[in-house]
Amino acid sequence: MKSEEKRKALFRLAPVGALFLALCVAAWLHKPQETSLAERRALAQRPELTWEGILGGKFMAQFDRYAMDQFPIREGFRQLKGVTQYWLMGQRDINGIFFAQGSAVKLEDQVNQPSVQAVGRKLEQVFQEYLPSGKAFYAWVPDKGYFFQDNGYPVPDYDLLEREIDQAMSFAKKIDLTGALTLEDYYATDSHWRQERLEPAAQQLGAALDISLEAGLSSILARENFLGVYAGQTALPMAAETMYYMTGPALENCSLYNVETGQTTGLYDLEKLWGRDPYDLYLGGAAALQVMENPAGPEGRELVIFRDSFGSSLAPWLVSGYRRVTLVDLRYLSSSLLGD
Repeated sequence: MKSEEKRKALFRLAPVGALFLALCVAAWLHKPQETSLAERRALAQRPELTWEGILGGKFMAQFDRYAMDQFPIREGFRQLKGVTQYWLMGQRDINGIFFAQGSAVKLEDQVNQPSVQAVGRKLEQVFQEYLPSGKAFYAWVPDKGYFFQDNGYPVPDYDLLEREIDQAMSFAKKIDLTGALTLEDYYATDSHWRQERLEPAAQQLGAALDISLEAGLSSILARENFLGVYAGQTALPMAAETMYYMTGPALENCSLYNVETGQTTGLYDLEKLWGRDPYDLYLGGAAALQVMENPAGPEGRELVIFRDSFGSSLAPWLVSGYRRVTLVDLRYLSSSLLGD
């Protein structure tokens, strides 16, 4: 009797096993994709098939990662999983992202105090060593969680964060941008702010830096169907957004020199709109060291910005007040090389 039940159970499982085997074979045979545009990351590639790898277990571990990344109709399965978890099962967040007021927001509820202090020490060291005769200013850009402090969502203690930043950056003058920003100034599907909505924040910075912004800037439609990183990470169907970039006579005459590549371009790279991260439109994306030259800028005035990707879309707003703007990203450049 028991053997008969086992045979029936195996018979019922056979189609599932056959389907799984077929999908594994399909994953092995089909041409692997190099990157996932939705998730903004590189995908695991087909492992080398060797006896040593099979006997040592290395091959199966690598194939497991490869099969998960190169699984046939993987994006369809990801979307099905997200829809099931969020809409059918009522899960409040997907992959650490929650939705509120029509916007996707990253779940973060801790302030990393050692990290803030380390950044402050590094910037103070750089300022004292390389820019001792300059004036130092700082401004911090809140993430979207800042706008949900009183809504019951798990967000960091922003009062604590601000105190930590103020203490870590005590060598510089503070420029408070929080009153110049709203949730609508950020993309609903992404973490970044929208360049075309940064005029109030840029005016706040300009007043503190004693510069005048270029008047009459116009926004140019760059892409109508932009979907940010949160759309890819949740795999939920989300409404596409429009993406713009700002231009004007002075901006059109500015040049951007990338020290790493040795190339000089304009301020925007339209080809990046269709790559892994469309936000790389602004200044060509992440770079260790770049120099913006403005022939119409006031002689002798120079700005150095220590920035991340938020600074890429902000810098064009400020360039009209300077002859040169140098952008440094210490995530990709050791501060010990700045003297060169």
